Amino acid sequence: MSDRIQAVDLFCGGGGFSTGLALACEDLGHDVDLVAVNHWTTAIETHERNHAWAEHRNAKVEELHPPDVVDPGEVDLLVASPECTHFSVARGGKPVSEQKRASPWHVIDWAQKVRPDAVLLENVKELRSWGPVDEDGQPSRNGELFEAWINSLHALGYSVEYRVLNAADFGDATSRERLFVVGRLEERATFPEPTHSEDGDDLPSWRSAAEILDWEDRGKSLWERSQPLVENTMARIAEGLRRHCHDDVAAFADVVGELGKADVEAMQEDVVPAADAHEAAEDRESPFLVRGPTAAADGGQESAFVLGQHSGSVARDVEERALPTIATRGAIQLYAPEAFVLPRNGAHGDLHSNATFTPESRPLQTVTASNHDGHLVSPFLVEYYGNGRAQSVEDPLPTVTTRDRFALVVPELYPFGLDVRFRMLKPSELAAAQGFPSDYDFAGSTKKDVTEQIGNAVPVNLARALCRHLLTDGEPALSTFGGGVTAEMEADD
Repeated sequence: MSDRIQAVDLFCGGGGFSTGLALACEDLGHDVDLVAVNHWTTAIETHERNHAWAEHRNAKVEELHPPDVVDPGEVDLLVASPECTHFSVARGGKPVSEQKRASPWHVIDWAQKVRPDAVLLENVKELRSWGPVDEDGQPSRNGELFEAWINSLHALGYSVEYRVLNAADFGDATSRERLFVVGRLEERATFPEPTHSEDGDDLPSWRSAAEILDWEDRGKSLWERSQPLVENTMARIAEGLRRHCHDDVAAFADVVGELGKADVEAMQEDVVPAADAHEAAEDRESPFLVRGPTAAADGGQESAFVLGQHSGSVARDVEERALPTIATRGAIQLYAPEAFVLPRNGAHGDLHSNATFTPESRPLQTVTASNHDGHLVSPFLVEYYGNGRAQSVEDPLPTVTTRDRFALVVPELYPFGLDVRFRMLKPSELAAAQGFPSDYDFAGSTKKDVTEQIGNAVPVNLARALCRHLLTDGEPALSTFGGGVTAEMEADD
């Protein structure tokens, strides 16, 4: 292999595969000539902004004649990420569902006509069950078409292996799992070894979502939103309070989980000043909001809503050490937890790892303008789709999709009750989870455009590891024609 690599990125999107390839070539000391193909003009613009040195084709893959794009026999690596999740075609009929991009069969066409030394395809795990339509017109999902596709690649002389990989195992701050298919001429198809592990015993631990979050932006108070959150989201926040905060916060969670938009709107219309909080607790039987001073991120003061509730017992002055906690409707529990400090810089990458300590045991570390210490509760993430649930920020971000799906929740306890700060994750945070450099410039007139590019991208560090592995000398293949297909079917569904 020469010091100059010729590569093709089909369905290049915003450039996750290309960025990983460029980094792999930099690691190995190779220059790279890259042809990037995509039908979406916005994605091509993003790719051009960040890879101006590449050749770009704003076209559908099937509209191009491969030998007119690259010289046959000169391509070292062809990567492709077709968005064709379950292309089940009836005999002579149309696809069961319209596809936004071409099928994997176009990758076979390019492999046949330009003969790249290595082929690398990424897709959803479900591609393994790609099959024909049954008699009822429904996808059979029996894997027959996927097997035929693999055998076609093998018939072209490629040693083939496929495997489901987790991006977190290769240094990305997301646990995204995708199917990868590797084909090689003359050499055996293999995969790189992971660089990270979930348990962190022999390898560095998975990177946490906390590493890629902007902690200067804690979000807006849940109780100050002009459009209160729907009940399902409130229930997920309540789950997070139970899972990731101190047991004493569970009583707050019970009430938060019962609140709907109408409840919060009614509470917003009758906010109690902090000075009147203990009298309101004696008179009211439903949750209510208290306006009180809290430390703002800029060091000033801001007003925030916190929850309070009536108690059948004697209300306690808010200046006392006991902290009122919301329990079930119509009751309040008073408790006096042992005070401790929870620093926000900690366990992974100096985020959220410093041990808690009691105030009397040692001085507080340097205080900054941001409210970093004094929390009895922990931040967490909530998901908005499928079986989405609350998740610790110490874990990698779940699979980044093409839609706005993740929110950061920062609970804060005060003498009056509980404040909850909430915001959706920013595109810059999602891009960082996918491994894009901080200065990566995405085109697009809307947040949706940018998020779609990020969600469709192959995680950069995973792409880097795969490309680097394929561009280094491999083991000779036992056979480049016939002899079956090497495959590892993961039992991970």
